[in-house]
Amino acid sequence: MRSLREIAILEEGRQARAIADVADAYAEIAGGFVCRGEPGTWCNTAVGLGLAGPVTEDDVDRLVAWFVDHGREPNIELCPFADDTLRRSLARRGFVLRIFENCFFRELSVGDEFKPRHGQPTDIEIRRIDPHDPTAVREYGMAVATGFSDKPPRESDIDLMARCATHERSIAFGAYHAGRCIAGGAVEVCGEVAALFGLSVLPDFRRRGIQQALIATRLQLALSHGATIATISSRPGVPTEGNVRRMGFQVAYTKAVLTRPGVGLAPVHEL
Repeated sequence: MRSLREIAILEEGRQARAIADVADAYAEIAGGFVCRGEPGTWCNTAVGLGLAGPVTEDDVDRLVAWFVDHGREPNIELCPFADDTLRRSLARRGFVLRIFENCFFRELSVGDEFKPRHGQPTDIEIRRIDPHDPTAVREYGMAVATGFSDKPPRESDIDLMARCATHERSIAFGAYHAGRCIAGGAVEVCGEVAALFGLSVLPDFRRRGIQQALIATRLQLALSHGATIATISSRPGVPTEGNVRRMGFQVAYTKAVLTRPGVGLAPVHEL
């Protein structure tokens, strides 16, 4: 059985590499990745720093400059298992708390069965997204980006979700009603860890078990690909939290997402 620290090191490293893959630019700093994309998008962040040991003042200065020099607010996801030199250095530079994020996990074993609590809706079909079908990828990106916000999605958010669907290590699934993609989620299998991410459902189709059905589908695929641990990240208190708990997940650790606001710097928009 992996310790929670070991799970964090595996998952933070995977997430850092995955965001770097879909970002417009990235750099390696202090054992992690700092990434940039379109202003306001979620890939403007730093992940995985400080998990390999102490972080220097120069490391954090480079992190700040990476964002500020390109008009972005510095943003970093601080893992509780990161070396404390990182937290202290961020505090000295005026970083403040933006949000918390839980990382859930569950172990996977041969013979496990994954079923939604109340079964899958009979009028919903779950399909694997063909990454080579631009129409399907676009429709998936639109549905997932729309499901994350009460406002119409920005083109940059749709594009990022589409990039996730075509990422070489990821497999995306869409939930379809009457031929229309109304929900979606993806999974990346990286060695023993399978990360389930990017799950959302359009408002008119919520509370019907679709989210659990998409979780079950991705868990089954993860197990078939040899993963022994599955992870899902979610903010505390949102509906996803209840669904992942009902599917056998528990909290592995909680990250603090920190930012340093500044005049003229673009913040990360909340999804």
